[in-house]
Amino acid sequence: MIIPIFSTGISIYNLEGVNNSEIVEYVKANSNFNKLKDVKTILTEPVFKTLNNIVEEKINEHYHQIYNNKYDVVLVEGWGNLNNDDSITMPHIHTTGIISAVYYPYAVDGDLTFLNPMVGLLSNQKFDMIDEYNPYTSEYISVPSETNRLVIFNCVLSHFARCKTKSDRISIAYNAGIKK
Repeated sequence: MIIPIFSTGISIYNLEGVNNSEIVEYVKANSNFNKLKDVKTILTEPVFKTLNNIVEEKINEHYHQIYNNKYDVVLVEGWGNLNNDDSITMPHIHTTGIISAVYYPYAVDGDLTFLNPMVGLLSNQKFDMIDEYNPYTSEYISVPSETNRLVIFNCVLSHFARCKTKSDRISIAYNAGIKK
């Protein structure tokens, strides 16, 4: 019997009740494409109020399933991304929280790709040894970017966005920290 150890998990939700058209308009009008992001305004901007509340609720569900109910988490940063911004297409981590999330108010293609943090365990793995990739043999896992999708994950899990076409893709990224 194989016992999984040192696991990490992600949560995926399809959200309802979010006014995506207003969010898309806001991100397009306020895009800092390939520039430093304003990580505070989205947390207080009225157009994001419903989304922020839902995301914080879902992040808390994720946190409580993995850890415990002694603490809650709160959103500490939020920003919009438009298309293939350089800052999201290279592997990166988020260092200002414990849990991160990405919401797609508009997406027609692309993936959010997570890299295996224990890639050293795969160093002697040969292609002909694998019939089907699984959590023990995968170098990466990709989650398709879809409108209304929310993906929640540990902030130090290395990840990046991939788009196959030049079509618009809007994402809202969040970091959440422990509420003391």
